[in-house]
Amino acid sequence: MMLSSPVLRVILFLAPLCPICQNMSYDLRQLETEFADAPVEFLGVFPNASTRQDQIDVFRETYGLKMDFVMDDEGWTGQLNARWTPEAFVLDERDSVLYRGRINDRYFAPGRRKNKTRQRDLRDAISDAIHGDEVRTPLTEAVGCPIEGLKLNTTAHCRNQASSEGGVALRHYF
Repeated sequence: MMLSSPVLRVILFLAPLCPICQNMSYDLRQLETEFADAPVEFLGVFPNASTRQDQIDVFRETYGLKMDFVMDDEGWTGQLNARWTPEAFVLDERDSVLYRGRINDRYFAPGRRKNKTRQRDLRDAISDAIHGDEVRTPLTEAVGCPIEGLKLNTTAHCRNQASSEGGVALRHYF
């Protein structure tokens, strides 16, 4: 059974100058196309204070993404405890986090990538959720550029964040 309403929300933390965000844009376009008729909304959030609107506009034009893009004026980075760009979150109708982590397994360290993508974690999480199934892998380790101004202790800190952080106030946007 596929959910028709309420809508799942996919929040993607992005940075226009992050090479991993740039390289993942093809995968994001594929997700937008695959789930175009599904009850899924995509939102690109730019958390870095140094990001300018013209950079966001160029990012959209260059990489052909259709999702809405916003600066993080609402504090979503803190509400979701995001640490990296790109980092993905899938939220249910109650704004509970169903998935947090990487888009796929192409990058295993900054600047280090595999020749072939084997696991499409975000795609699988969205698919599980829209079919009413529990997300099989609710937490993966995001690899990317650190969000400006955050102190990152260790990657273990990111891995150990609870995947059930809920109640984030994002409904006013959607």
